[in-house]
Amino acid sequence: MTPAQEHELSLLMAASQQGDRVAYEALLQGLGHVVTRYVQRRVGHPHWVDDVVQEVLLSLHKARHTWNPERPFAPWFYAVLQSRMIDAIRRHKRLAHWEEAMDAVPPVVWSATAEADTIARSDLAEAMRQLSPAQRLVIERLKLDEMSVKDVARATGMSESNVKVTAHRGYAALKRLLSGMGYGD
Repeated sequence: MTPAQEHELSLLMAASQQGDRVAYEALLQGLGHVVTRYVQRRVGHPHWVDDVVQEVLLSLHKARHTWNPERPFAPWFYAVLQSRMIDAIRRHKRLAHWEEAMDAVPPVVWSATAEADTIARSDLAEAMRQLSPAQRLVIERLKLDEMSVKDVARATGMSESNVKVTAHRGYAALKRLLSGMGYGD
């Protein structure tokens, strides 16, 4: 990473920490290219480079709050990258012992949108785990199982008004939790 790239990525990271989604997407795209080149220079062109890119970007997403904008970006970034790459090398060495080679490997399609969707799903699942059991149950029944308020009330033994209040409070809690993860209003 050149000093100019580090400066640009530092600015994007600082903006993304402030909730700028456009900067965050640009950061993920830029870092995806850096990770790919880094891994390829060190271990060649293995078929699992895209896995490492995804793991690094997910790790950076989860740890983005730990980066201090007053400190250089590159050392923090490369520490995460190196750790994930070593994990991937170890995992693929273990798996290679048990796997059979395939004659044709299907192409891997990667896009920033797919990467962002994966990260968003992970964040939503983490936020759902932090809800109270009642809130999680009501929201899952209403949104995932597409049950009516009346059906949820019957299934849970709650009154319909209690289902509505629990859902409302659960949605508010989800909004707070997701805002804390960098998702704006």
